[in-house]
Amino acid sequence: MDEGFGDFMRENKLTPEQQDELVACADLVGRSGATEFSLAALEENVPVEQGRWWASAMYQGARIAVEEHTHPAAAARALAERLLAGARCTGCSGLVALSSSGAVAFGLTPMADGSSWDGSEAGRRRQCLWRRVGARWERACGR
Repeated sequence: MDEGFGDFMRENKLTPEQQDELVACADLVGRSGATEFSLAALEENVPVEQGRWWASAMYQGARIAVEEHTHPAAAARALAERLLAGARCTGCSGLVALSSSGAVAFGLTPMADGSSWDGSEAGRRRQCLWRRVGARWERACGR
């Protein structure tokens, strides 16, 4: 984590839980192969609780972004969930699930390795539940 990121969290008086949310997202961006994690308010010079927040990462030349969140921690969580939704677990190759209700597959989903899954194939694959544990997103498969 760079020094400016820590300064941002201290200056904006983020709680330890909110700090974990931001650090977990930044860590996930790096682990996913995405680059250039960005987080900012849409307006300048507003208190953190009054801002409309966005977060983004670059992945294979495309910007993946979320916006209009009420807090930087909410924007970070939304970006992490966007990166994970429909992804393949790097440990077990299962479809990433973000809740015990199951994973979500989007049509003919292109994966990072160039392959793609359709909904019926995704339904036959194992699922791997991912959840945030402190300042890190963890996979349940343990691989």
